[in-house]
Amino acid sequence: MKHSLSDIPDSFDASGCFETCRVRRGVILYAAEHRRRLAASLKTVGISADSLAGAWTEASVTAKTIRDGVIRVAIRRAKNPAWLIHAHEGVSYSPEQLKTGVSIRTVSSRWPMGETAVAQAKISERLSSIFAKMEEPEAVEQIRIGPHGYVTEGTVSNLFLVVGDRLVTPPPWLGVLSGVTRARVIRAAKKLKIPVDEIPVTRHELYNAREVFLTNALMGALPVREADGRLIGKGVPGPVTRRLMKAMNNGGSR
Repeated sequence: MKHSLSDIPDSFDASGCFETCRVRRGVILYAAEHRRRLAASLKTVGISADSLAGAWTEASVTAKTIRDGVIRVAIRRAKNPAWLIHAHEGVSYSPEQLKTGVSIRTVSSRWPMGETAVAQAKISERLSSIFAKMEEPEAVEQIRIGPHGYVTEGTVSNLFLVVGDRLVTPPPWLGVLSGVTRARVIRAAKKLKIPVDEIPVTRHELYNAREVFLTNALMGALPVREADGRLIGKGVPGPVTRRLMKAMNNGGSR
């Protein structure tokens, strides 16, 4: 039996958008940046932003019940309700991982190229990420390879390398989601007079980088100890990574 798009049940719709935010002391960190990106994602996928104010109000009220944790704001095409709020205490990244670094793996599962609209919107459809995690389930994060062989981003994170005296990160046009924390790290680096290049990166450059770290709203800046079994630098968080971690922690979170 054939169905039109309108016949598909609302619960089946995976074209909604969402934001995952860190909560500290009952406050959503980087709230304005997350809200702007959610509005942009909704516009790209053709969903009205009329419910955004109500969703964010509910999220802010819910956040006050959390001391330290995570809140996720999801808006879908379906009505009643148009938004869903998920919240829980704690985050999945430990102080030990921030201290010693983590292991990452590159995977063959691809994400759409940067010129496609879907690559720039934070959408609910996560099948690509599921495939990537199935390939390397033991890794803390799985790094996607783009259509031309360049590394792009993790399933839930952005990627940074320290190459020489410069900070390098793959550009959005490769199919990289412009993370809220990614933007804050770039601003912090510029304030510290660390040159920043948004350029394509190969696996060779990843393996031979002086330092590597990941970013997202929950992990902040998370050092990488090894990639695909290759030790990164000396296998411990490097000086540039530590400076940026400190700058992010000291730079204010609200």
